[in-house]
Amino acid sequence: MDLNKVIDYIEKNLTNDITLADICKVASCSDYALRNVFYYLTGLTLSEYIKYRKLSEANKDLLNNEKVTDVAHKYGYESVDGFSRAFKAWSGLLPSEAAKLNICKTLP
Repeated sequence: MDLNKVIDYIEKNLTNDITLADICKVASCSDYALRNVFYYLTGLTLSEYIKYRKLSEANKDLLNNEKVTDVAHKYGYESVDGFSRAFKAWSGLLPSEAAKLNICKTLP
């Protein structure tokens, strides 16, 4: 399994629906192996990593004066409330607060 290919695929598809099956095709391995190796190497589950990367990019978009509603939908959230809850759990701030205070939290 080439973790770099997996990360590249995720990075290129942050605004799309990323499925485990698609990532397994890129990695050329089973979902079990992928999830275990990914967690071992990163300390995060695959779904946590994807979620945090999306929120990190969303934070950057908010600092570029994009509307919270637009950013939420861009990264696959069906509601602004769901996006706001996830963003606050991740960053400690509401999306509007992060934008207003010009605070950027990232996940490298």
